[in-house]
Amino acid sequence: MGDMGGAGLRFELLGPLRAWYGDRELELGRPQQRAVLAVLLDAAGRAVAVPVLVEGVWGGAAPADPRKAVQLAVSRLRTAFRPYAGDDPGRMPLVRVGDGYALRVPEARVDAAAWQALLAEAEELRRADAPPQQVREVLRSAQRLWAGESLAGLPGPHAEAVRARLAEQRISAKETQLELDAELGDRADLTAEAAALALEHPGRPRLTTVLMRALYQAGRKAEALAVYEDARPSLPSDDRAPAELQLRILREDATLLPAGPAPGPGAEPPTDTWQAPDQLPAGLPDFTGRVEEVDTLADRLSGAGGRAVVVSALDGMGGVGKTTLAVHVARLARERFPDGQLFADLRGADHTPPSPGTVLAGFLRALGVDPAEIPPDTGERSALFRSALAGRRVLLVLDNAADSGHVEPLLPGSAGCAVLITSRHRLTGLAGAHQMRLDTLPPEQALELLTRIVGAERVAAEPAAAEEVVRACGLLPLAVRIAASRLAADPALTLAALAEGLRHEHRLTELSDGERTVEATFALSYHRLDPELARAFRLLSLPDTPDIPLPCAAALLDRTEDEADRLLEELVDLNLLHSPRFGRYGFHDLVRAYARGRLAAEEDSAEHTAATDRLLDFCLATARNADQAARKAEPAELSLLDTPVAAPGRAIADGPAAVQWMRDQAEVNAAAIALSCAEPGLPLDRAAELADRMGAVIPERTQTGVIVDLAGRLAREAEARGEHGPHALARYLRGSMLWHINRYTESQEEVRRAVDLCTDERTERVLAKALITLGSNARVHGRYAEAAEHAGRAAELFHRLGAQRAEGSALGEFAFSAAQSGRRAEARDAAERCAHLMSASGPVSAAIGRYYLARVLRLCGDPETALAHAVGAREEFTTLQVTVFAAAAGDLAARIHAEAGRWLLAVDAAEAVLPLARRTSAALEAALLRTLGTALTGLGRPRQARALLTEALEGYRRLGLGDDATQVEGLLAGLD
Repeated sequence: MGDMGGAGLRFELLGPLRAWYGDRELELGRPQQRAVLAVLLDAAGRAVAVPVLVEGVWGGAAPADPRKAVQLAVSRLRTAFRPYAGDDPGRMPLVRVGDGYALRVPEARVDAAAWQALLAEAEELRRADAPPQQVREVLRSAQRLWAGESLAGLPGPHAEAVRARLAEQRISAKETQLELDAELGDRADLTAEAAALALEHPGRPRLTTVLMRALYQAGRKAEALAVYEDARPSLPSDDRAPAELQLRILREDATLLPAGPAPGPGAEPPTDTWQAPDQLPAGLPDFTGRVEEVDTLADRLSGAGGRAVVVSALDGMGGVGKTTLAVHVARLARERFPDGQLFADLRGADHTPPSPGTVLAGFLRALGVDPAEIPPDTGERSALFRSALAGRRVLLVLDNAADSGHVEPLLPGSAGCAVLITSRHRLTGLAGAHQMRLDTLPPEQALELLTRIVGAERVAAEPAAAEEVVRACGLLPLAVRIAASRLAADPALTLAALAEGLRHEHRLTELSDGERTVEATFALSYHRLDPELARAFRLLSLPDTPDIPLPCAAALLDRTEDEADRLLEELVDLNLLHSPRFGRYGFHDLVRAYARGRLAAEEDSAEHTAATDRLLDFCLATARNADQAARKAEPAELSLLDTPVAAPGRAIADGPAAVQWMRDQAEVNAAAIALSCAEPGLPLDRAAELADRMGAVIPERTQTGVIVDLAGRLAREAEARGEHGPHALARYLRGSMLWHINRYTESQEEVRRAVDLCTDERTERVLAKALITLGSNARVHGRYAEAAEHAGRAAELFHRLGAQRAEGSALGEFAFSAAQSGRRAEARDAAERCAHLMSASGPVSAAIGRYYLARVLRLCGDPETALAHAVGAREEFTTLQVTVFAAAAGDLAARIHAEAGRWLLAVDAAEAVLPLARRTSAALEAALLRTLGTALTGLGRPRQARALLTEALEGYRRLGLGDDATQVEGLLAGLD
């Protein structure tokens, strides 16, 4: 960067956005945060308001919370500048100014500012009639600042505008430089460079005149005149310079020639030694699918010959078929490139890939350049290569590139050429390239590939096994080809037998055909990782979950979120991870299998245990934070076994955020519990507590079934280990969840076992919760006196423990059963105390308290007050996304309307929540169907009523709720 060197902080905008502190390049992170930096750098120290930053970076596609997105980008940029600023706030260049930010760095440290200064210096020299050589040298110094397309790869309107502005300045300065070259007449290669630029930028009068003059000076008068004729349709009509130059050439104006001797008009043009290379590998006869990708790449190649070289970069994981696709498309497009096709395997995944200079030497020899004339310097070889391709139409396929720097010297300058690049790494720094990330095949295309290799008859004979084989191959083309080649080579091997072999844990060993292995393909990528990345790659495979959020990954890796973000994003760029959505990261199935193999081989059991311990601790701490935000749960409820955690966990803002986190996190929490069960060195108390918090925050049917299974596994493991407390909690939890999915008999058995296990002070909280579930079980079977006894005992226990919210919940259960038993005054007092205690315990708890009060007031003869509380509770549950209680409150409101003869209101209230009940509780669904049937009977619609009541009756019978079934039978009899 010339005079921009030194030990300070410096930036490049004239190419991919980059930053250095001394000789150390800073990691600037994702495209969006680099785009924020670009806006601030372009402002040259002036403050930029947040709305301006948002518009500049995202335009009309701003994120849901744009201000937070800007704050996050700024925070990460400040982290990137930490090597420069250290802990001194005064050295931090990125500062807050009002409602915006500013980047305070000297202009001399930004290459774009140095560029502007050199352009101004050249213009000043020209106005002062300085010698042309002096002006040209300044312009050459300016051009040397460029490293490619400005802000290459950055998104957003601001980056586009800066690119357009700087690109125009660059080509205008280049035109001035070439005009000086023509005036001085001391460049033998001027014609080649001018021709390439004229092809890349058609319709520019100054480039046209430079090329015409250079050709004339080279004794190629006819070509010079032809250039004008070819360019004339695209030239602006108000610029007469090319036409005037044409007349001067026709008159053979001597002033067009340089001062030194020049060839005469009749001089012979140099001999053309061009050889049209044909280096493309053979295509695969069984190439399958990829229609959209083939069409996209072919369309791009058809644009070759426009304003710039067409460069398409394909990236994807090893074995995904990048080379196969690139070669297939290149062979389809070869007729568009009559001057030849070049191919090079750059072996970017090797430890010692060939240098660009070595590849260039091979290309130059293929183009007919005498080996003795190939210069030793890579830069000179690159310039000679571009000159050789000037005006030609050649297609290059650069396979398996390591990074952008690996291919940049190999790119041609002629707009008639095109380049296809493949890489395991996303080449974000490649200026002007069209990026395409290649994913695995769709299932139907993977099956088609297997069929084409194995034969339609064998696949038709075992269709289910064929589908299982391609799924076990992870839809990865290389894996499918290897599996298919094994089948093709061994007619006795059935698809079912191969599918069986691919089911076990070590399926990667099955994906080998003697010449190729999937494992070896992944190993090429893995062995290029530095130790920190390799460790992250291994440990992230521990939890058996489709993906993992960044905060959990950071805990697993024992790194800060910023450190983990850098590691994970780099693994995504290397196509060893994928990011299905912002902030979440996952493995392809086969890559996970490989990572686990490396984990088993390279990490000891102590590291496994430590990583599981960190993940479990973080998940439990955050689940407690979520419960606290959603229900203002008290310590006695947050930890039924009083289990401590070391991590603070992730902060959760409010109830809706808590529910969303726990939904999104459900699979990771389940994976952490499973890991804990498989780690004998870790006590099970935190795993049991985590499972309990999962059910507390989102008591939904889909979640409940998962917790039943988790609690069952925890109970068996705790019993085998002799861990008394976790065993009691797991039995209670499984019983409670079984109750929520209406499996009442199993629920009662589990909860009674839990009660029997609660024999010490540590399990008192578990006992209280188990008693509430026993009472609820008795209630649904109409045993209200028994239900009231269990709930009352639980309330006394929670009162002694100082758990007011839990006491309120128990009182709510007691009040309902007491009211059903005829103890209405006692019930009303208990319900009002329940609502009071729960009102101070967060929005979810407050809504539950209102619901409990409403159902007791209805039984106590105060239906209108009950209705107001039921409707209010339903609205609050809906806002908080607590669907099971929203359905229950809606049913209560509908029932009150029906009992008052307000049939239409009853129908509206019931139908509004019936979809919620269908996905949360079969008992609630049956209750709502009964309420709807009753209301429709009142409206005189007996056929509709019968259909709904019949469905309700079937539901109650399935659940074993005889009393409710008998009541519905009576309603149906009344319709006859």
